[in-house]
Amino acid sequence: MKRLMVIVMCALTVFLAGCWNNRELETLGIAVAMGIDKEDGKYIVTVQLVNPSSVSNRIGDSSRAPIVTYQEKGKTVFEAIRRLTKTAPRKTFYPHLKILVIGEELARDGFAEALDMLSRDPEFRNDFYVVVAKDHSADDVLNVLVPVEKIAAQNMFTKLQTSSEVFAPTLALTFGDLIKDMTSRGKHPVITGIMLTGEAKAGEKMENLQTSNPKVRLKYTGISVLHDDRLRGWLNETESKGYNYIENNVKSTIVAVPCLDDKKRFLSVELIDSDTKLKVNRMNPKPVVSVSVKAEGNIGEVGCSLDLMKQSTVDQVEALVEKDINSKIRAAITAAQDEYKIDFLGFGELMHRSEPVYWKKVQNHWDREFVDITIKSKVTVDIQRLGKRTNSYINEIGEHE
Repeated sequence: MKRLMVIVMCALTVFLAGCWNNRELETLGIAVAMGIDKEDGKYIVTVQLVNPSSVSNRIGDSSRAPIVTYQEKGKTVFEAIRRLTKTAPRKTFYPHLKILVIGEELARDGFAEALDMLSRDPEFRNDFYVVVAKDHSADDVLNVLVPVEKIAAQNMFTKLQTSSEVFAPTLALTFGDLIKDMTSRGKHPVITGIMLTGEAKAGEKMENLQTSNPKVRLKYTGISVLHDDRLRGWLNETESKGYNYIENNVKSTIVAVPCLDDKKRFLSVELIDSDTKLKVNRMNPKPVVSVSVKAEGNIGEVGCSLDLMKQSTVDQVEALVEKDINSKIRAAITAAQDEYKIDFLGFGELMHRSEPVYWKKVQNHWDREFVDITIKSKVTVDIQRLGKRTNSYINEIGEHE
């Protein structure tokens, strides 16, 4: 019986090998990035395609740009995408999309309608990242030629992923998570910003790839705050990190704090683990909620004379790191409650889960309620290791003076 099952399964693979609607690779243009802008009431869609002759190891041609972009306008995003067939030599294939760039002007006007087609069409997956072009159009960003990674979209994807995992001033937000936040009543969405250093036109030239110090680079900068689908403003690096601590997004980062004996010098602690808990403490008369962060770290760098063999010294360093993290958390809370007066931190979702009766009463005007709630924060840091050395050699240098 088992042998018969194996024979049947092998026979079925013959039929599965040839798909009725398959498309040969050489007939497709592989889209790795897409940008959406708006001008004069029409959407401008820019698509970044891989240039196969430039990125292939066998037939690589360094004289050609590794990417090529095509752009069209339309009354809808779908129409603009179909108009691309007039200029693009191949039908564009979207399942390998790495990143979506939303121009700042479109972000300020509202972009919900522009994303409907991407959420509806099965050819678009939900795992590509979304960013907002700060002070630029999406078109400017997608036309920059970048070093190291041959494909610009891969450069943006990897850089965002890495910065969010090892430094945490950014948020690697997928398209699926963005749609979830946009439809949530308890949390307004935020999106990481990307900007150009240098003139946009200079970034389109091959010379930008042929120098050790390119004139134009793509750089992630802060997190944008949105009210539903409209850009309200930007968080700075301190507020952005505070946001990520509250959201439990910090996997690893560096905390630089002043030395105990010399405030002009600094030491660095590498956080290797961080865990955040949000809790409703009481409900009388208004909610009092708490943010509790527990983190573990290692001494990464010491720029001053410290006796780390003393537990009291380590305790002092831990207190400095706790103060630094807490100040970032407070900065994000202040931005939400006092500056933007909207809940982009997700405390509405906490109320929805913990206090459903109360939430039912306030969900339709939660932002007004949110600005008056009390949010307490506490940070506990445990330094685990001192590195390959205990005390710094700076101590020994000081002994010779």
